[in-house]
Amino acid sequence: MKITCNQTSLAKQLAIVGRLVSSKPGLPILANVLLKTEDSKVIMTATDLEIGVHTWLGAEIKAEGVITIPARTFSEFVNSLPVGNVELTLDKQLLKVETVNNSAQFNTLPADDFPTVPGINDGNLLMSIPSRDFQTAVKRVAVAAATDDSRPVLTGINIEAEGKGVTFVAIDGFRLSTQYIELDKEVKNKTTILVPAKALLEVSKIVADLADPEEKEDKNDVSVYLLNDKNQVIFRYKEVDLISRLIDGQFPEYKHIIPTGNEIKCDMDLAKLQNAVKIVNIFARGTIGSKAIMNFDVENSSIKVSASLAEIGENESSFETKIEGNPLKIGFSTKFLNDMISTFDSDTIIFEGSNPTAPGVFKSKNDDSYLHIIMPMRAN
Repeated sequence: MKITCNQTSLAKQLAIVGRLVSSKPGLPILANVLLKTEDSKVIMTATDLEIGVHTWLGAEIKAEGVITIPARTFSEFVNSLPVGNVELTLDKQLLKVETVNNSAQFNTLPADDFPTVPGINDGNLLMSIPSRDFQTAVKRVAVAAATDDSRPVLTGINIEAEGKGVTFVAIDGFRLSTQYIELDKEVKNKTTILVPAKALLEVSKIVADLADPEEKEDKNDVSVYLLNDKNQVIFRYKEVDLISRLIDGQFPEYKHIIPTGNEIKCDMDLAKLQNAVKIVNIFARGTIGSKAIMNFDVENSSIKVSASLAEIGENESSFETKIEGNPLKIGFSTKFLNDMISTFDSDTIIFEGSNPTAPGVFKSKNDDSYLHIIMPMRAN
């Protein structure tokens, strides 16, 4: 192997594959990144056996080859190099890395020991999702996925594709989040897959890493390929493929959780709500479940957000708003409220509720594609 490539491009791609490398892998080979030459490109691969990634960059290939190299040390060294060309030369089991004023040698491990990571040639295209819509869906839905592995199905995001639409859904037992995306092309067959939330979050990071900041609108799609015989899925964005195992198990029937009516409806200014929750959290974080009470005062058209802690005291913040329906006093976790607030881009949030024990529904004004539900805590 002997290749010449650009330091900036190499560093960017190594940063992406490096996130999939464990600092304490069960197998020593998993601490390495696979380097392979193919069609005037250098393909780099990393995996933790649950999620894998292929990325590639253009290079001058003087001699073909394939080898694995310690990912973190190699990435750190490349990042420290000045901008310019980098030459990689494999001499027996040593990989020499040279620039105009720097050189290093890295011990390698044979590529035969590296796990096989499938590519899109092994799969079938399911759909293509506009990258901005994909990022929005992951941002809004992933917060509601469980982080406790005791129920694996709740750590995933259920993706339901049918016709010209796809719905992302996550539920952790205390909250539910769902986002609908309209597609440019119709899906051939109705398909539902359960993807680990951490895999989708990684794809979203990849989109952020590779998107051109000077482009107001990213016209690139995230393409989704299914490997049915291997129970895996591949997400492709530009020059990166992320491969993930699907989660086995039945995702909960969630549609019956979504309330169909309400006794109260109000428009809440996002900034005012965020500030009120931030202040009250100082007191709420010491309570069980970080509980805050939201008191919807219909008569005075205001919302009071409060918390009390016996050892410290109490706090109440209020702001005016438009309220329709009956008064309501309901408790929510401030963590869940903060997570919910972080998912909205609009200036106004719509809240709908029925009683202190019914789920609270949060929507984006003038956008029916997104829904976030939080189960309440006892208000008293």
